[in-house]
Amino acid sequence: MNEAHAFPVARLSEAFTGHRCVTAWLGYGSVLFLGFGEKVLSERDQHGRHTRPPFELETNFADWFVEGPTIAASADSDRAQLIAAAESLIGEQVVSWELPESKNLRVTFTGKKLFAVEAWGTEDGLADAWCLKSPDGRILAVATDGRFVVVDASLPVREWFDSVAQ
Repeated sequence: MNEAHAFPVARLSEAFTGHRCVTAWLGYGSVLFLGFGEKVLSERDQHGRHTRPPFELETNFADWFVEGPTIAASADSDRAQLIAAAESLIGEQVVSWELPESKNLRVTFTGKKLFAVEAWGTEDGLADAWCLKSPDGRILAVATDGRFVVVDASLPVREWFDSVAQ
């Protein structure tokens, strides 16, 4: 964790508290995009692009899983199972969230559903494990070693952790 500053839990609280999952889609491989806000959004806008939610969580160098009536894990489920599990969260209200370690995240939803992100190790080098995009144009990015930074959305990913000490 960045020792100079405390983890910006207010950014997570703003995204999750009083909100529900409003979008869910699977990108390349098993990269997951989960949107959070007040009302469920259509999958695509009038131009055919994925709808932008107020807050969007993106997994990258991390495993994720959903537990509940539909169960799937990015490490050992096929694409159809992953899509079904992610989409099962749409419309569900966030009940609670926690950071079991600075690099991992757990979100509990109504419907007895749990979503968790577990960052990969650093054996292959430092990488972005997951991030949260906010309506203010800033991104909370969490690295595979637990470092974190809040950056402008226009900053290239490769530069996210350049200014953060180990």
